[in-house]
Amino acid sequence: MNIYLEKFINNNFLNPGKVLDLGAGDFSDIKDLQTRGWICEGVDKKTGVDLEQIYISTNKPFDLVYSNYVLHFLKNKQSLIDTAYENLKKDGWLFLHVFHKNDENIKNGLTEEETRTMLKKFKNISIKVFDFFDNEIGHNHWHKIMEVVTQKK
Repeated sequence: MNIYLEKFINNNFLNPGKVLDLGAGDFSDIKDLQTRGWICEGVDKKTGVDLEQIYISTNKPFDLVYSNYVLHFLKNKQSLIDTAYENLKKDGWLFLHVFHKNDENIKNGLTEEETRTMLKKFKNISIKVFDFFDNEIGHNHWHKIMEVVTQKK
């Protein structure tokens, strides 16, 4: 599991809840959360969900919606944010990791200002930018990551 997501969950949830992963990839985060008692749903192209469009789950509302390294690849970035909003319960959490505009290895990164503008329906917006060394096979370079944590109003 994304170590930052794990830390966020450990700090903000006393008990497992319901979670939606937007851009689930290999579903490794979902599998890990299920072993911890979470009710999970993961969506991406493999599940037939186009994140360029708003997706409404039949399992909503969720306590947590998260997305790791997907938002910056979308042409319609607002659709992912709106999907999160529409699927969260009141005061539910949104956790995002996205590449920052200043990342030298990614062309589509976002700025804090662009991100805050997309999150206008949310409250308690926290954005943290940090450097992370990507040591996956074939990578071995630094990224500038933006961690976004916010809640549904």
